[in-house]
Amino acid sequence: MANRFVVSTTHHLLGLDPESKMLWRIHSGAGLYYGLAKDANGSLYVACRNTVWGSDNDQVRASEEGAILVLDQNLRVCDKLRPQFPLRDVHGIACFDGRIWVTCSYDNLVAIFDLATREWTRWYPATDPSHRDRDVHHFNTIQLVGGQVCLLAHNFGPSELLWYDYPSLRYHSAIPFGHASHDLFVFENAVATCSSADGWIVNSSGQRLRTGNFPRGVATTPDGNLLGLSMCSPRDKRQLQHAVLRWYASNWRFKSDFILQDVGMVLDILPLGDESCWRDSLEVWRAVEITTGHYNRLAPGNVYTPDSFTCSAKGQALEWHTSEVTHRWTAALDAALSILINPGETRLWVEASSSHPNSYSAEVYLDGHYLGILVFAAPGVRHVYFDISADSTREASLRFRVPYLWKPAETIPGSDDERLVGLAVHSVALG
Repeated sequence: MANRFVVSTTHHLLGLDPESKMLWRIHSGAGLYYGLAKDANGSLYVACRNTVWGSDNDQVRASEEGAILVLDQNLRVCDKLRPQFPLRDVHGIACFDGRIWVTCSYDNLVAIFDLATREWTRWYPATDPSHRDRDVHHFNTIQLVGGQVCLLAHNFGPSELLWYDYPSLRYHSAIPFGHASHDLFVFENAVATCSSADGWIVNSSGQRLRTGNFPRGVATTPDGNLLGLSMCSPRDKRQLQHAVLRWYASNWRFKSDFILQDVGMVLDILPLGDESCWRDSLEVWRAVEITTGHYNRLAPGNVYTPDSFTCSAKGQALEWHTSEVTHRWTAALDAALSILINPGETRLWVEASSSHPNSYSAEVYLDGHYLGILVFAAPGVRHVYFDISADSTREASLRFRVPYLWKPAETIPGSDDERLVGLAVHSVALG
């Protein structure tokens, strides 16, 4: 059976078969398209904002009148659901227990549509009544997990996963869950989310996968996993950009990238495995660039640059000088940075330079294991790679050990740099 997915973006609702590398346009003109859900009869529900101009202006957001499009098994629009109250800033949706659950971030509520009675109700999950009808928690994802309703509170920063007993909807508990997070799914046998501000997938056990950029929209299947990546940009510019769909094997080994041109953002992804749901009349989508076996140029996802060097251990930040855009100097004899190694990555590339007028060197270690040495017979840049192993995702410590620190002002004619420096690291890549 083919792995086929429905993908919601700013401007279009698209279909993708990642193995055959085919895309189709399902619907346009009602964007911004967001949450996707499917009921037991195979009907597809699509949350639409009916405006693509994202804005932080409350007056603009207050004027939104969203709707839920209903598509039949042939992916044709057969109904439009709209309550007596406005659906504003709709995000993720879910279908369970004969109801459609719609997160409405602007009003800090969840709108609920009963499929049997066709009646709408409103649920305010926040325990503080003063948080009603204003965007405090930015609720964006809802799911039924293990008999409890899980609701993701984005919080415009450190996010939380909130648990409510069902059907009473009484608040039960919460756990910290990523940063500016979106989506709920299973990763490494635990509930997970896209920690969008970090460029990670992270689960409740603390395990992570490196994605880069702004991950949002995930679908997991036994045969592979599909992830959406958007570009980090101001809200009012997002509708003008390209986005990426990244196709992984079931063990999260990278396989292919699909650059979707001029779609804005990827918002949600839903698997549709039944080929009978794909009608022959769908328009083939050709505005795509595909890379197989290597990351794309727009959002590579495997490169650490000076601005993204992570110094997670206590004191590591003091081992590095401030980033200088193209490079970052080590400030200690032994300087470490934290990296995430994804499944299947077997090589580590380092681009570094030395400005010392004489011979200089740096030993490279990964989790305490010696990888090799960078030798500079004279000032210049070196690109080297080292073989590594990664059967599963893991966090690792990459260390650069130099024989001594030196002061450019005392070593390079004309320099007024009084810092003690070692090696200039330009980038670290994995693949």
